[in-house]
Amino acid sequence: MIALRATHRDQIRRCGFTLIEMLIVIMLIAILVSVSLISTDTSRSMSLDATARMLVADLRLARNYAIKFNTKYKVVFDLDAQSYEVQHSGSGTLPVPKNNLAGSGADSDKYIKQLRSDSLNLPDQVLIRQINLKTSLSDVTELEFGPMGGTGPTRNEDTVLVLSTVRNETTFILPITVSWITGQAWIEEIQTLKN
Repeated sequence: MIALRATHRDQIRRCGFTLIEMLIVIMLIAILVSVSLISTDTSRSMSLDATARMLVADLRLARNYAIKFNTKYKVVFDLDAQSYEVQHSGSGTLPVPKNNLAGSGADSDKYIKQLRSDSLNLPDQVLIRQINLKTSLSDVTELEFGPMGGTGPTRNEDTVLVLSTVRNETTFILPITVSWITGQAWIEEIQTLKN
Protein backbone atom coordinates (compact mmCIF):
# COMPACT_ATOMS: atom_id res chain seq x y z
CA MET A 1 0.00 0.00 0.00
CA ILE A 2 2.81 2.37 0.70
CA ALA A 3 4.35 1.71 -2.71
CA LEU A 4 1.04 2.43 -4.43
CA ARG A 5 0.62 5.73 -2.61
CA ALA A 6 4.08 6.89 -3.64
CA THR A 7 3.39 6.07 -7.28
CA HIS A 8 0.02 7.79 -7.16
CA ARG A 9 1.57 10.82 -5.50
CA ASP A 10 4.30 10.96 -8.19
CA GLN A 11 1.64 10.87 -10.93
CA ILE A 12 -0.25 13.74 -9.33
CA ARG A 13 2.93 15.85 -9.09
CA ARG A 14 3.86 15.08 -12.72
CA CYS A 15 0.70 16.53 -14.33
CA GLY A 16 2.28 19.88 -15.28
CA PHE A 17 5.42 21.07 -17.10
CA THR A 18 8.68 21.96 -15.44
CA LEU A 19 10.16 25.41 -15.75
CA ILE A 20 13.00 24.06 -17.92
CA GLU A 21 10.54 22.44 -20.34
CA MET A 22 8.61 25.70 -20.65
CA LEU A 23 11.80 27.69 -21.30
CA ILE A 24 12.87 25.25 -24.03
CA VAL A 25 9.50 25.56 -25.77
CA ILE A 26 9.59 29.37 -25.55
CA MET A 27 13.13 29.43 -27.01
CA LEU A 28 12.11 27.19 -29.90
CA ILE A 29 9.11 29.41 -30.68
CA ALA A 30 11.33 32.51 -30.58
CA ILE A 31 13.80 30.92 -33.00
CA LEU A 32 11.03 29.94 -35.43
CA VAL A 33 9.49 33.42 -35.32
CA SER A 34 12.85 35.12 -35.94
CA VAL A 35 13.59 32.83 -38.91
CA SER A 36 10.17 33.50 -40.45
CA LEU A 37 10.59 37.27 -40.01
CA ILE A 38 14.00 37.17 -41.68
CA SER A 39 12.65 35.16 -44.61
CA THR A 40 9.71 37.54 -45.19
CA ASP A 41 11.98 40.60 -45.02
CA THR A 42 14.32 39.19 -47.64
CA SER A 43 11.57 38.13 -50.06
CA ARG A 44 11.57 41.63 -51.58
CA SER A 45 15.28 41.57 -52.15
CA MET A 46 15.06 38.03 -53.52
CA SER A 47 12.41 39.08 -56.07
CA LEU A 48 14.44 42.13 -57.01
CA ASP A 49 17.65 40.12 -57.29
CA ALA A 50 16.05 37.31 -59.32
CA THR A 51 14.51 39.79 -61.79
CA ALA A 52 17.85 41.61 -62.09
CA ARG A 53 19.62 38.32 -62.83
CA MET A 54 17.04 37.49 -65.52
CA LEU A 55 17.53 40.92 -67.13
CA VAL A 56 21.35 40.68 -66.99
CA ALA A 57 21.18 37.23 -68.60
CA ASP A 58 19.18 38.69 -71.50
CA LEU A 59 21.62 41.60 -71.87
CA ARG A 60 24.47 39.08 -72.05
CA LEU A 61 22.50 37.06 -74.58
CA ALA A 62 22.16 40.09 -76.90
CA ARG A 63 25.85 40.91 -76.47
CA ASN A 64 26.87 37.31 -77.21
CA TYR A 65 24.74 37.24 -80.39
CA ALA A 66 26.38 40.49 -81.56
CA ILE A 67 29.84 38.99 -81.06
CA LYS A 68 28.91 35.58 -82.50
CA PHE A 69 27.39 36.93 -85.72
CA ASN A 70 29.75 39.96 -85.99
CA THR A 71 26.86 42.42 -86.20
CA LYS A 72 24.63 44.54 -83.94
CA TYR A 73 21.90 43.43 -81.56
CA LYS A 74 19.94 45.74 -79.32
CA VAL A 75 17.66 45.51 -76.32
CA VAL A 76 14.75 47.95 -76.58
CA PHE A 77 12.90 48.84 -73.36
CA ASP A 78 9.27 49.92 -73.03
CA LEU A 79 8.86 51.40 -69.54
CA ASP A 80 5.10 51.87 -69.94
CA ALA A 81 4.51 48.21 -70.77
CA GLN A 82 7.33 47.09 -68.44
CA SER A 83 8.83 44.94 -71.19
CA TYR A 84 11.92 44.66 -73.32
CA GLU A 85 12.77 43.07 -76.65
CA VAL A 86 16.02 41.70 -78.07
CA GLN A 87 16.31 42.64 -81.76
CA HIS A 88 18.83 42.20 -84.57
CA SER A 89 19.74 45.76 -85.60
CA GLY A 90 22.67 45.13 -87.93
CA SER A 91 22.66 44.53 -91.67
CA GLY A 92 21.23 41.37 -93.19
CA THR A 93 18.74 38.96 -91.72
CA LEU A 94 20.07 37.07 -88.75
CA PRO A 95 18.20 35.10 -86.12
CA VAL A 96 16.69 36.55 -82.99
CA PRO A 97 17.28 34.45 -79.87
CA LYS A 98 14.52 32.03 -78.91
CA ASN A 99 12.60 32.76 -75.72
CA ASN A 100 11.98 29.27 -74.36
CA LEU A 101 9.97 30.64 -71.43
CA ALA A 102 7.48 32.51 -73.62
CA GLY A 103 5.14 29.57 -74.20
CA SER A 104 3.40 28.32 -77.30
CA GLY A 105 1.29 31.46 -77.91
CA ALA A 106 4.31 33.77 -78.30
CA ASP A 107 5.70 34.98 -81.62
CA SER A 108 8.74 32.82 -82.42
CA ASP A 109 10.32 35.63 -84.49
CA LYS A 110 10.54 37.95 -81.50
CA TYR A 111 12.28 37.81 -78.13
CA ILE A 112 10.04 39.85 -75.83
CA LYS A 113 9.88 39.66 -72.05
CA GLN A 114 7.20 41.21 -69.88
CA LEU A 115 8.46 41.88 -66.37
CA ARG A 116 5.00 41.41 -64.90
CA SER A 117 4.52 37.91 -66.32
CA ASP A 118 8.07 36.63 -66.88
CA SER A 119 9.62 37.46 -63.51
CA LEU A 120 9.79 33.84 -62.41
CA ASN A 121 6.40 33.94 -60.60
CA LEU A 122 7.90 35.84 -57.70
CA PRO A 123 5.63 37.33 -55.05
CA ASP A 124 6.61 40.97 -55.51
CA GLN A 125 6.08 43.37 -58.39
CA VAL A 126 9.44 44.52 -59.75
CA LEU A 127 9.54 47.43 -62.20
CA ILE A 128 12.13 48.99 -64.46
CA ARG A 129 12.24 52.40 -62.81
CA GLN A 130 14.62 54.21 -65.17
CA ILE A 131 17.36 53.76 -67.76
CA ASN A 132 19.95 56.45 -68.17
CA LEU A 133 23.56 57.17 -68.99
CA LYS A 134 25.79 57.12 -65.92
CA THR A 135 27.65 60.42 -66.35
CA SER A 136 25.29 62.71 -68.28
CA LEU A 137 22.13 61.17 -66.70
CA SER A 138 20.39 61.32 -70.10
CA ASP A 139 17.42 58.97 -70.38
CA VAL A 140 17.72 56.17 -72.95
CA THR A 141 15.36 53.41 -74.06
CA GLU A 142 17.73 50.94 -75.67
CA LEU A 143 21.15 49.31 -75.50
CA GLU A 144 22.85 48.34 -78.76
CA PHE A 145 25.76 45.90 -78.66
CA GLY A 146 28.29 45.94 -81.50
CA PRO A 147 30.48 43.18 -82.97
CA MET A 148 33.14 43.75 -80.29
CA GLY A 149 30.55 43.45 -77.50
CA GLY A 150 30.48 47.06 -76.32
CA THR A 151 27.83 49.75 -76.78
CA GLY A 152 30.31 52.22 -78.31
CA PRO A 153 31.26 54.12 -80.39
CA THR A 154 27.73 55.59 -80.55
CA ARG A 155 27.62 55.58 -76.75
CA ASN A 156 30.69 56.63 -74.79
CA GLU A 157 29.52 56.17 -71.21
CA ASP A 158 28.09 53.36 -69.11
CA THR A 159 24.34 52.75 -69.00
CA VAL A 160 22.48 52.24 -65.73
CA LEU A 161 19.16 50.39 -65.49
CA VAL A 162 17.34 50.75 -62.19
CA LEU A 163 14.86 48.13 -60.98
CA SER A 164 12.58 48.84 -58.03
CA THR A 165 9.95 47.35 -55.78
CA VAL A 166 8.01 48.77 -52.81
CA ARG A 167 7.28 47.26 -49.41
CA ASN A 168 5.93 48.86 -46.24
CA GLU A 169 6.36 52.36 -47.67
CA THR A 170 10.03 51.65 -48.46
CA THR A 171 11.30 51.55 -52.03
CA PHE A 172 14.04 49.05 -52.77
CA ILE A 173 16.14 49.83 -55.85
CA LEU A 174 18.74 47.73 -57.61
CA PRO A 175 20.97 49.33 -60.26
CA ILE A 176 22.42 47.31 -63.15
CA THR A 177 25.43 48.86 -64.88
CA VAL A 178 26.43 48.07 -68.48
CA SER A 179 29.95 49.03 -69.57
CA TRP A 180 30.07 50.94 -72.83
CA ILE A 181 33.53 49.57 -73.63
CA THR A 182 33.04 45.83 -73.04
CA GLY A 183 29.25 45.52 -72.88
CA GLN A 184 29.55 43.55 -69.63
CA ALA A 185 26.60 43.98 -67.26
CA TRP A 186 26.76 43.66 -63.48
CA ILE A 187 24.34 44.05 -60.60
CA GLU A 188 25.10 46.66 -57.93
CA GLU A 189 24.01 46.59 -54.25
CA ILE A 190 20.35 46.96 -53.23
CA GLN A 191 19.54 50.43 -51.90
CA THR A 192 16.50 51.64 -49.96
CA LEU A 193 14.55 54.89 -50.19
CA LYS A 194 11.95 55.95 -47.63
CA ASN A 195 8.71 57.07 -49.31
